[in-house]
Order: sequence, then structure tokens, then C-alpha cells
Amino acid sequence: MPTSSSSALVTDQGTRVSLRLNGHFYELSQADLRSVLGLPPGPPGLGITVDRDRFRFEFVDDARTAEISTSDLCRRLARHAKHTV
Repeated sequence: MPTSSSSALVTDQGTRVSLRLNGHFYELSQADLRSVLGLPPGPPGLGITVDRDRFRFEFVDDARTAEISTSDLCRRLARHAKHTV
């Protein structure tokens, strides 16, 4: 079964992030994304690069970056969802 390509969309002036990973959709705030990535809170503004099975997140105003595989990001999002329900 073919899987869909991963993708990302940043909206609401950098405060909301929509992700498609392994056919699943996730929508979260930038604050939640930073938490999932293990980063401290910071100002809005985000760039995302998707390269095959890797995501690179660049947080604009504080010059922080994070790179993570799609599978690791899926695991972290699943754990995050369990903690927020």
C-alpha cells in the first residue's frame, strides 16, 4: 500500500501548524509543536522543510531549529495527544 508524502502548512501568522504524516493529519499550535519537539516556549514564526522522511523546523525569532524523522515525530505526536486528552 503506497503512503502519502509528508507535508506541512503554517497558518495564522505562524501560530498554527497542520501536518500530514503517514496518511494521518495533525493540527496543533506552535506552542504544542515546540513542546512535542522538546523546545522551550517562544514567539510565533516558523519555517518547515520536508525532505523525504525528515522534517526541519526553523523558529524565526529565536533562531532555534529542530530536525526529526517522520516516524519519531509521529511517536511524539501520539504521546502528546495522550497527554492532552
